This record gives sequence, C-alpha cells and structure tokens, in this order.
Amino acid sequence: MTIIGLPDNFIGKEDQLRLESFGGHLIARGYATRWHWVRQDDIDVAFELFSGGADQRRFARIIRDREHDRFVAHDAAGRTVAEGTLDHVMAVVDAMAADGDID
Repeated sequence: MTIIGLPDNFIGKEDQLRLESFGGHLIARGYATRWHWVRQDDIDVAFELFSGGADQRRFARIIRDREHDRFVAHDAAGRTVAEGTLDHVMAVVDAMAADGDID
C-alpha cells in the first residue's frame, strides 16, 4: 500500500483551474492587473491577485486549509476576509474588488 503525504494546504487541479479563471475574470473587469501562484514554507501554494499600474500591490491571497476543509482569503494586510467553500471565498473577493476595498 502506498501512502501519499499531501501538503496541508494542497489545492487540487480542478480548483487551480477555477482560481485561474477567477483571476481572468477580475482582470477582464479591471479589478486586477495580474495573478500568480506562489509557494512558501508555511503553505504549499497560494493564489495571489494584484492591482495597480507601475506600483502593483497584492490585494488578495487565497489558500486552502485542508485540515479544516475550507478555503481562506486574506486581504493586503494579511487579515482573513473570507473562509468557507471556494465559491464563497471567490464571491467575497469579487465583491471586495468591485467595491474598491483592496487596500
């Protein structure tokens, strides 16, 4: 029997594609200028969204908390702004961006 040890914050391929599509949606609406995936020591992978021109800044980061089976979104200051299903987290980030609440 083979045991595969997945990282605590593993985001599956289907959810990765959904997040990338969401990033494209935010760019198309003019709320974001780019997105990317980042790997860090304390998390496996995070989806980050940026806005602004020459002075781009990250306005949201979405990770998966596999232990609690939920996605989590943080704002630019690192505060948690949403927790729950991926649909819920994306809806909160979308509303935050639409309201211009991305500082």
